[in-house]
Amino acid sequence: MENKIRITLPSKFSEVLVNLPEQGMGYQIVDVLLKNGNWLKKKIVLDSSILTLDEGEIIKVKEIELIKLHSK
Repeated sequence: MENKIRITLPSKFSEVLVNLPEQGMGYQIVDVLLKNGNWLKKKIVLDSSILTLDEGEIIKVKEIELIKLHSK
């Protein structure tokens, strides 16, 4: 199984996510916009506060501009 990186989101993001629907028990599938304009698509957030990334996706919390629910 592939290793995952977990990042605790600042309250400004988790407070928004807690009011949005879950896609499963305790998680949401989101798209993350970085300040450099790149998107990280279909990422899992656990309990509206922990962003999980693949091992090669190394970012700092301050690089996150926006998090929104993934739409098909």
